[in-house]
This record gives sequence, structure tokens and C-alpha cells, in this order.
Amino acid sequence: MTAGPPSRRLVVGFLIDWDAAQRTRIAALCPHGIEPVFLGASPETPVAMAPLDAVVVGTAPVAARLLDGAPHLRFVQRWGTGFDNIDPAYLRARGLSFAELPGINARSVSEFVLLAILALLRHLPETVSAWSRGEWSPAPASLPPRRLQGKTVGLLGFGAIGRDLARLLEPFEVEILFHDIERTIPPGSAARWADKTELLRCSDVVTVQLPLTEATRGAIGAREIAGMKPSAILVSIARAGVVDEAEVRAAVSEGRIAGASFDNFAVEPLPAEAIFQQPGILATPHIGGASIEGFEALIGACFESILSRCA
Repeated sequence: MTAGPPSRRLVVGFLIDWDAAQRTRIAALCPHGIEPVFLGASPETPVAMAPLDAVVVGTAPVAARLLDGAPHLRFVQRWGTGFDNIDPAYLRARGLSFAELPGINARSVSEFVLLAILALLRHLPETVSAWSRGEWSPAPASLPPRRLQGKTVGLLGFGAIGRDLARLLEPFEVEILFHDIERTIPPGSAARWADKTELLRCSDVVTVQLPLTEATRGAIGAREIAGMKPSAILVSIARAGVVDEAEVRAAVSEGRIAGASFDNFAVEPLPAEAIFQQPGILATPHIGGASIEGFEALIGACFESILSRCA
């Protein structure tokens, strides 16, 4: 009895700008049944899409005309979470299934949020900037460095990242408030649900880890900032649009809040002229989830998800 022809490998296109080391790692961890194709976030021509059975998309916008170039496409996998960069109505109209990878990299992001909180409380961004210019520049007496211990931390968004952040915060002896449409408190958690107004009014630290939807767009703007303490800091790892970056920057400059951190921007990468050090602002190039452990966990979860839907 002769064996039949080997089954065809699934062709999976990555529409993400990976560097050489990342592509090598993905290829090394790729299951035998998948052939990875690295096309970058903006393929020059839809022709490159023709053989694809599935695509993996990041945060860059994905145009329908690009996906139209993939007649065999069956599945769209989001690397991470959030479908604000692709039209779900288009996917449904074509009968394409799609999925996210929620919670897989939550620890990397929650550790980064904690890092940003501590950096802002200790004035690390402006101190390091002054040091790089040869200046010995302690924090202003009007707002000295502060410990996190004993503060109230308000979490806007209590999904996988918010809940993991709450666990990391507990040893710091802080009061933890959260606001989310889901009010369930995990067993053993010290967090307490609060309405948004109370959370903003009472918190020394406000973190924002909300998805970008029509309901969350503009969740933090001028009105919300007016309800915060002048000594409060704001840390956002949400998509651009959830927090009004310009309004927050102005509030920090004018002393209406003490500091802020951003990791997502409307245009990425930021143009060179837009990258500058503003006192009280920690701006980072979308690295909140960047860790080798998280990256490898996402690779495994991504391939498992694709095989479960396409094999």
C-alpha cells in the first residue's frame, strides 16, 4: 500500500514588522504543519497575500484591499488583543473567523505599568535627562520624590492586565480601586470596585488598561483630569484614543496633575521631531509588552490558535 501525498502545510503570513532575531525565533518555534511568511506591516502589493491560509496582524491598520488579495484566507489572528485596526464587519462579510490572544502577555505589561508608576513617583525621566546633560538636578521641592507605599491606586480596566497588576501592587501596601463594566472581584483580591468619579478623585495613581472601542474612546480627557488630584500621576498602556494625550500633556505642564506615562501613540513610530523629553512625562515606544518570555508565550499561543481553527 503506497502512502498518499503529504498534506499541505498551512501558509501563515505575519503582517508585523519583526526584526531578524524575532523572525528567527518564530521560525524556530513554528510547528511542522505551518509555513510562516514574513510580509511586514505594509506589504507593497496584495500579490504577496495570494497563498495565505491565515494572517497574523499587529497594531498597524490592515486594509480590506490587502486581505482581498488572499482568496484562500480562512482565519485572522490578532497578535495580542484589540481589533481596532481591522474592520470586523469585513471579516464577517467574507466569512473569515478571527481571534485575539487575551491575557497571554499580561505579566509583561503589568510589570511595565508598575515600572512606570515607580519611575514617575521618583521623577526618574527628568532626572536621567538632566544627568545626561551633565546636570545634578534633584526633584523640585514643590513635588519631592514619593514612595508608592500607602498610596491609593485606581485601575481603569480590570481584565487580565488589571487583575495581574492588582496582584503585583498588593505587597506595596496600597489601597486598590478598580472601575470596569464587570464588577467581579477575584477570590483573595484586595481590590475594590468604585465608580469612575470616585476612583479619579481618590487615587494618587491612575492606570489605564482599556481596549479602544467606541465606548472607551476619550475615557480620559479634560473633564476626567479636572476630577483628579493635582499630585496624581496617570499611566496609560491603552491604545491611542482612549486617553487624550494632548490634554494630559497640557495638564502636566500646567501642574493640574503631577505626571503621566504613555506607551501608545496615534502615529507609530513617532516622527523624530515629536520625540522630546517633557518634565513629568514618560513616553516609551510601544514596549509595554516587550519581554522575551512574553514573546515566546505569544508565539506558542498564536500557532496553537491557528492550528485549532485551520488544521
